[in-house]
Amino acid sequence: MTALVTGASGGLGRAIALALAGAGHDVAVHYRSDEAGADETSRAVVAAGRRPYAVRRDLALADPTALDRSCEDLLAEASGALGPLDVVVLNAFPQDLTPWDELDTAAWDVVLDGGLRPTATLLRQAPDHLAPGGCLVVIGSIEGLRPAPGHAAYATAKAALHHLTSAAAYELGPRGIRVVGVAPGLIDRPGLAGDWPEGVARWEAASALRRPVTADEVAAVVTFLASPAASGVTGVVVPVDAGWSASPGW
Repeated sequence: MTALVTGASGGLGRAIALALAGAGHDVAVHYRSDEAGADETSRAVVAAGRRPYAVRRDLALADPTALDRSCEDLLAEASGALGPLDVVVLNAFPQDLTPWDELDTAAWDVVLDGGLRPTATLLRQAPDHLAPGGCLVVIGSIEGLRPAPGHAAYATAKAALHHLTSAAAYELGPRGIRVVGVAPGLIDRPGLAGDWPEGVARWEAASALRRPVTADEVAAVVTFLASPAASGVTGVVVPVDAGWSASPGW
């Protein structure tokens, strides 16, 4: 089996790449600038017994023609190296957070040009590079369900991805292609509690499990949804949030 993971040079993208490798996928590791990180992900894929292929592409392009070409080249190179793709995980997305009073057009463009537009473009082009019965996984966010202060642009773009997941699933279902989404909550990392103690404390108070989630937990859900075991699942976005979405809103 084969997979492409965008934004796989570290963090959640790396965890997803390794989970898919563990499930038997050769993995195309997309990155924009972090070549060292992509190399580290690739070595970990090898350690899992699978074949990696690192591919560099800038997807934060404002020019429509250039963006179309860059996305097509990414998909063509990945599928050319590994064969038709069984899974494409659209993970790359900027997380620029801007206070409301500073949210000018340029700030919106960072999120739209760097995240929403390339994700939508790849989602539209990817089916031409999928193996029969392929699956597309869109990484959204619980902020697409309920925004936080200062996160308006990011939350709005992620909400659009959730809706796009449903729309694409209906369009591509007749072709035997599934489209699913995953909405991670706060993802833990080394030093997070020290860097953002007030935010972690608020999250722990709000979530049912009283903790953040891990990248590995999110990656495990992505891998399940992309697997034959979830062959009847499409058009939905699954929160992985330690029960944050179950908390009372009043």
